[in-house]
Formats: sequence, structure tokens, C-alpha cells
Amino acid sequence: SSGESNSGLRKVNMNGYSTDPSGGIMGFRACVAAVGWIPATILNIVLPVVAVWRGDVALPNVMLSDVMASGPLYEAVYTWGFSLSMVCVCFVFREASTFWRQKLPSMAPDVDRFVFMLYALCAPCLLGLVAFQYKHDLSLHREDLWALIYDFDFLLWALHVFHTSVFFLTCCAMAYIYGLRLSPALDASGLTHPSDRFWRSSGSWCILMLTPVGVVVRFFHLFSGTALWGILLVLVEVALIQVFVIVAFLGVARLMMELDLAEPMMDLTHIGLYGSARRKAD
Repeated sequence: SSGESNSGLRKVNMNGYSTDPSGGIMGFRACVAAVGWIPATILNIVLPVVAVWRGDVALPNVMLSDVMASGPLYEAVYTWGFSLSMVCVCFVFREASTFWRQKLPSMAPDVDRFVFMLYALCAPCLLGLVAFQYKHDLSLHREDLWALIYDFDFLLWALHVFHTSVFFLTCCAMAYIYGLRLSPALDASGLTHPSDRFWRSSGSWCILMLTPVGVVVRFFHLFSGTALWGILLVLVEVALIQVFVIVAFLGVARLMMELDLAEPMMDLTHIGLYGSARRKAD
């Protein structure tokens, strides 16, 4: 086993990137990247369909926020699932940012801005938007604004909207750093697997283009409240969140495998994983 490990380490080039055609191994980091996208994807795509089918939400209020607020079970599942995915996001980007700082010291300011926004804005605001749930979405075209000021549900709505807005805008800013600042430097230094490059670049551009569209659609949805704007808003929202998930995990998936090959965090056989395969190999 030790001979196989040393052989794998010798296949890492001077930049720290593996030249092995297999692209690394499925270690702990790669497993987190492979599993972390699942909860967010189910909550983003599958659960809203279930909520509409059951009649728990109806047009024009069919945003994920409306699904979250439609019942205690939805609220609990979304809180647990999105928080779990965010933990995985923070982990993979912690590992990736450490690698970026080591290999590209000149890009340290951009890496620091990216990490700061992730931990100080993105993650806390995701927790905030799932924590503050309201009963009814605000529709300015038909609400008495003075009455809303004295409505406790309005405070929950305002806090939810604040955290949601900061979350999406922060993700857009992070996508700019990720795709337009860090990605070209990583590519120029030969530190990016082609698969990571594709998902990171294409996803970052999608986020940068879709976020302004989402702002405009949300504005018309808020002031008109028609079914058309509700449908457009949920389509943009679901697309944006899914791109966030894809960029976060697939954009560094091969890097996680490379890091597992070069510097394993743990031996998965010690906790009962891959044990039978290792015994057969020995």
C-alpha cells in the first residue's frame, strides 16, 4: 500500500497538480464535493414541484421562499438541507483557497476577498434566509403599507428579503472573482483540470448574466403580482441556485481529487470505507 501511495505522489508535477490521467483519487475532500450538491439540488428542483403538486403553494407565489414558509416540515427540511450544503461549500472552498494561496501568492488579495465574502456574507445570509420565515409574500400593489408596519409578519418578510438579497448579490460578486479573476490566473499557471475550468467559467458567466435579470423580474413580481412574473421569477431563481451549486462543487471537483492524491486528509479504510477493496488488492 505504501508503494502505491508513493507512486501516486510522484505523479504530481512541480505546480502540485497531478499528471495522472485518472485525475486523482476519491478521498475525503472529493467525497464531500460529490455529496454536497445533492441536498441543495433536491430542495431546489424536486421539493418545489412536490409543493405545487400538493397545492401547498400557488401562483404567483411559488418561489423557494414561499415553499419554505408553507409549513413546518418544509421549513425544517430546507433549513437542514441548505445548511448541510453550505457546510460542504465552505469546506471545499477552504481547501481550494488554501491551494490557490500557496500556488498563486500574487492572487492572495482576490482569494482573501473571496473567502471573506463566503464566511462573512454568503454563509450567514443563507442561514438568515432559512431562519426568518414569513406567512405571506408582500405584494405592494395590493397592500396597505401603514398596516404592514404594525404586522409582525412584515418584519419576518423584511429580514428574509434582506438576507436573500445580500446572499444573491454576494454570490454574484464571488462569481466575478472566481470566474474572471482567479480562473484565468489558475488556467495560465496550468493548475486547472479541463473539467473544473469548464464548469467554473461557464457557471460564473451564467451567474453574472442571470443575477441582473433576477433583480428586474423580482421588481415586476413585487409590484404587479401576476402569474407570469411569478413563473419567470421562480425559473430564474431555480436556475441561479442550481448554477451556484454546480460552480461550487463541480468547479473544484477534480482539484479535490488531486489534493486527496497529493495530501490525503484521512485514510478512509480506517473508518470502514474502501476496506473490502483494499483487502482484495492486498
